[in-house]
Amino acid sequence: MTIKQKLFFTTVLLHITIMVVAFIFRDALGLYLILIEATLILSMVVFYFLINQALKPLEYVDTFSKLLYEKDFTQRFSETKQVEIDALISQFNFMLNKLHKERLAIGEQKGVFQKLMDESPIGVILLDYERQLSEINPACEKLLGISQDRVVGKKLQQLQHTQCKYLTGIDVDTHQLVDAEQGRQLKIAHYEIRDRGFKRSFYMINELTGDIVESQRMAYEKLIRLMSHEVNNTIAITNSLLQSSLHYRSMLTNEASAEFENVINIVVNRSNSLNKFMQGYASVVKLENPIKTSFDLSKMLTDLVTLFYAECETRNIQITLDVAQTQSINADANLIEQALVNIIKNAMEAIQSGGLIRIVLKQDNEHLMLSVEDSGSGINPEIERKLFTPFFSSKEFGQGVGLMLVREILRLHNIKHELRNREDGEGAVFRWWILDSEST
Repeated sequence: MTIKQKLFFTTVLLHITIMVVAFIFRDALGLYLILIEATLILSMVVFYFLINQALKPLEYVDTFSKLLYEKDFTQRFSETKQVEIDALISQFNFMLNKLHKERLAIGEQKGVFQKLMDESPIGVILLDYERQLSEINPACEKLLGISQDRVVGKKLQQLQHTQCKYLTGIDVDTHQLVDAEQGRQLKIAHYEIRDRGFKRSFYMINELTGDIVESQRMAYEKLIRLMSHEVNNTIAITNSLLQSSLHYRSMLTNEASAEFENVINIVVNRSNSLNKFMQGYASVVKLENPIKTSFDLSKMLTDLVTLFYAECETRNIQITLDVAQTQSINADANLIEQALVNIIKNAMEAIQSGGLIRIVLKQDNEHLMLSVEDSGSGINPEIERKLFTPFFSSKEFGQGVGLMLVREILRLHNIKHELRNREDGEGAVFRWWILDSEST
């Protein structure tokens, strides 16, 4: 029961009691009974009016509280021509007006913030007060390969199977350069803001792969050109002198002459090997812009399977090709073939002997997806991030040129790619996503 109801009940009970007493003594009161009853009725009306007026501020307080709860700040109270109530109404209207303006300002700020989040090339992750992911922007979804629907509401510790694992361990107000999969370089910064008196963390993620790769490319191009120039000049002069030295064979005995010629040829062959070694590096920096034409990629793959069939047969490796339909692409055929040769060779070396290489070419939404799977030992997690690093090789005598060359060719064609362990844990897979394609 409300205060208003209690007051009305008390007033009515009091007046009825007086009326009952007056009625009991009606003989003694005579005509005064009518006057008393009329006075009591008038008193009840006056009490009713006064109670309504006295409790009106409480009604405004109740209405104001409901508006605050419903966050309806557009309503305004009208004046009643009563000084006390109008003063209260004035304060309520002032607060509602201020809250409405603040809400509009926050809405505008949130709108601007949301546009910045949506359009920013920098990935942003916001955590709530309980350190759960509350919001991520499209750039972050692309950089970390995650979906907002699947990660929002979870803590970073629950997302260690995703690329969110790179965020853990980064202290507040610091940033780190992280080596992600496939040679990608991510700059991740961790900061805190105070929101309504509580601390909230947020992360900013920026991919520097392009800048770093370009910087690396310029550095190793300069180094390789310098080394190639010096080595080639030295080899040319050395071989010339060695060939000239062969004229002195006639001055030696037959036995000494044969040994002398053999030694000279060994040195010449080693010089030629060194020349070929340098050519492997030079091939990366000599790549020119691709001359793109439309060609049948499915036929090229068929020819490559035929080319490697004999060697695979020797190693007891089964090589298969799965092409749903004829697929043509617009690219530099020579460069694409060179990249594919490197990838298939790597798959064979990963297997060594006794295994399977499966090449699949199929349509994947708007892209044409090419994958080369092998049943080898897979990629060691310790070297996975270094695979596309210049001059890095997991092979004992490798030059670290093969994947460099493949990456450069795919970069020139703007083909997205990845090299990772297969989902079933048996071997590795190299995938391409080609946009400029057509099927027949």
